[in-house]
Amino acid sequence: MKIAPEHTEDRVLALMGKPGKQSLIDFKKLFDKVNGTKENKKYLTYYLIAAHPGCDIKDMKNLKNFTTHELRINPEQAQIFTPTPGTYSAVMYYTGLDPKSKKPIFVEKNMTKKEEQKAIVVAKESFGKNSFSS
Repeated sequence: MKIAPEHTEDRVLALMGKPGKQSLIDFKKLFDKVNGTKENKKYLTYYLIAAHPGCDIKDMKNLKNFTTHELRINPEQAQIFTPTPGTYSAVMYYTGLDPKSKKPIFVEKNMTKKEEQKAIVVAKESFGKNSFSS
């Protein structure tokens, strides 16, 4: 089953207009509880975004730690944020402001740095090891 938490940092999720990471935790617990037997077991695939307005390297390291230690997965892909016309996220990207609070937010515009954010979350890591410190 494909789901789109997109991120795990509550501050970034709020900017995305999404519920906090506890919603993902609760959903995963319920999914694991009702999941089928070994023969028909289902799996979750996560859609993740790097370099969303408001997201920095530390947020991506925290996302990687969460996926590794809480979800127990090594994401194989993540999308780099692309502004879509008419969305709050596009407004944030182009203005550098949270449109609701009017406060400045960090927006990564350097493509190399965007790729670095993506590389953090898709880096291969052994479970139980933490190679990214916050």
